[in-house]
Amino acid sequence: MNTPPPHPFSRLVTLAAPAMVCLGLLASLQRTDSEKLQTIPMVVIGAGLTMAACVQWIYHRYRILRALRRRKYLHNHRP
Repeated sequence: MNTPPPHPFSRLVTLAAPAMVCLGLLASLQRTDSEKLQTIPMVVIGAGLTMAACVQWIYHRYRILRALRRRKYLHNHRP
């Protein structure tokens, strides 16, 4: 199975969502009480993107494991 080479900025994009959460939390520490609400969308979006990436990774691993088990089952049960 041939996979395309990774994009040069793929590692940078991978770190963008966690960095967004960290920047939002740091910004909320530096703001006053009335301005802290401005950082909530950044933290929520960054956390949502991070969780979505984790779910996709788990599902991808599940599909690989399922394919391996199916292949092993078919290999062991040949007529």
